[in-house]
Amino acid sequence: MTALCILLPSPPASSSKQPAAMEWRVAIFFAFLLNVAESRMLHRHEFGIASTLDSSRCSTEKNMLSLATITFAQFVPEATLEEINKMTSDVMTAIKKPTSDEQHGGCLENQISVFLDEICHEKELSEKHGYSDCCSQSGEERHQCLLARKKTASASILPFSFPEAAESCKAYEENREVFMNRVVYEVSRRYPFMYAPAILSLAVQYDKTVPVCCKAENPEECFQTKRASIAKELKEGSLLNEHVCAVIRKFGSRNLQATTIIKMSQKFPKANFTEIEKLVLDVAHIHEECCLGNAMECLQDGEKIMSYICSQQDILSSKIAECCKLPTLELGYCIIHAENDDRPEGLSSNLDGVLGDRNFGKLSSEEKIMFMARFLYEYSRRHTKFAVSVILRVAKTYQEIMEKCSQSEDSAACQENGEEELQKHIQESQALAKQSCALYQKLGDYYLQKVFLIAYTRKVPQLTSAELIDLTRKMVSIASTCCQLSEDNWSACGEGAADLFIGHLCIRHEVNPLNPGIGHCCNSSYSNRRPCITSLVMDESYVAPPFSADKFTLNKNLCQAQGRTLQIMKQELLVNLVKQKPDMTEEQHEAVTADFSGFLEKCCQDQEQEACFAEEGPKLISRTRAALGV
Repeated sequence: MTALCILLPSPPASSSKQPAAMEWRVAIFFAFLLNVAESRMLHRHEFGIASTLDSSRCSTEKNMLSLATITFAQFVPEATLEEINKMTSDVMTAIKKPTSDEQHGGCLENQISVFLDEICHEKELSEKHGYSDCCSQSGEERHQCLLARKKTASASILPFSFPEAAESCKAYEENREVFMNRVVYEVSRRYPFMYAPAILSLAVQYDKTVPVCCKAENPEECFQTKRASIAKELKEGSLLNEHVCAVIRKFGSRNLQATTIIKMSQKFPKANFTEIEKLVLDVAHIHEECCLGNAMECLQDGEKIMSYICSQQDILSSKIAECCKLPTLELGYCIIHAENDDRPEGLSSNLDGVLGDRNFGKLSSEEKIMFMARFLYEYSRRHTKFAVSVILRVAKTYQEIMEKCSQSEDSAACQENGEEELQKHIQESQALAKQSCALYQKLGDYYLQKVFLIAYTRKVPQLTSAELIDLTRKMVSIASTCCQLSEDNWSACGEGAADLFIGHLCIRHEVNPLNPGIGHCCNSSYSNRRPCITSLVMDESYVAPPFSADKFTLNKNLCQAQGRTLQIMKQELLVNLVKQKPDMTEEQHEAVTADFSGFLEKCCQDQEQEACFAEEGPKLISRTRAALGV
């Protein structure tokens, strides 16, 4: 389970810094994926690849009100429901009004601009909610400005508090549409990066839940159970969508489309290359529209491609038949999470026969692009259980080998020798997964998190105690999930989860830079993020602050606290200790821990606990400082 071993040293081959020349060559490798056209027409004809999406910009009445609410609430989360409803009403009028003799109402050349125009239309609102600087700009600059403020704006919104069951049931019964519109509004303003189809899908779930729970023997208990499940899906879905959008923003479309071709080839290994190309370009286009906040196109194009996939079941997959019977809003989630189809019989492990002439020196630039696209497809459909990030690293190395060997006198022999390098990425990931799960099984949740806390406080001491505790708790959660799977799934599970939480560490760094090591790992190479973070040991730029006893709160609350509260208090003390002495040795740590345990036991058993802490606390701090030399 690779995510666990981020704290462990990785082999030099995986963690070494990639030369600039290689990064440039890798850019060529992804170039066929690079230029998702701004318009549908270019998108459709790039490299002669047809699109499953038509060029229609016509909105439909279905879900339009909810989509407008989502768009406005995500861009202006501070706005009241009344303000959102006013903007929604105005834009619905604009959408329904024909813009020319040839166009019917609901057809828009640029849907998102209509919404942004409305957001900026009321000067009073833009000044009230602090986005007038964005509205003073125009076109793409205005759009990017409003996108950039999403995270900080939504952070000011208090967590949503569900009303009591009786109140919910009454409101739902009185006016279901108004009730559900508020649900969509409240969710959207708190999850500004969540894709519109995902919000609508969860809203449908909640719409079904309310009448069931209102008739239940214990409505409050029913609501608590159902809401907890929906809240979990909301949080996880939003984190994933925000991660994808951050990757597009940082690395452009090439990484998005590279990962998409891997996922599509693994999910539909029987599909031919032409079909995969078509799906990849369209799916990547949809991600980009969703990330731009274009809720209508995000939903409409998503529905079109899911409909297309279901119409092509015979050539794509035998595993999605049940999904394709579901309503539209449930269909997408089902297909995304469906099992990979079985690999076609007779697939050779040797790619020589299917890739054709491998002499790069004879290939044109466009032929090289399509050759590497074909490599990703053929390699992924043969290795449906490999992690996406591992395949990306394999592909980078393969590109490098092909470039080098094209200059060799004996190109075939050169390539044969070079293929051993490809296996190193696979072996490194699998070895880390095995080592990690062994560590988890040996230590268990509590002590494993303790190990992570020490390691990550050294790597990223700039994070707060709360952030470090939350980050390492997620890592332990990954362990408990991935290590329960069969061993051949450990690597893919761990790498996938690690990619997500490292992605959010990088988003945190983007908002407020942490340290040079994290910056290098986050910005230099997407596919190498995990090995790069693994290789970090300590932030060499970090200077420990002057010692302050105030950082170490020692009082009788330590005796009264129980369970998770006590655990967090102890973890905060540990984090502050490591921040004070990042290069603390294992022997020093054990000595200080033993001293603290003895102190805690003594004072908690004392009848005068407060007096004991007041007397013995300063002594403990003095001994700790002496032991650590701080």
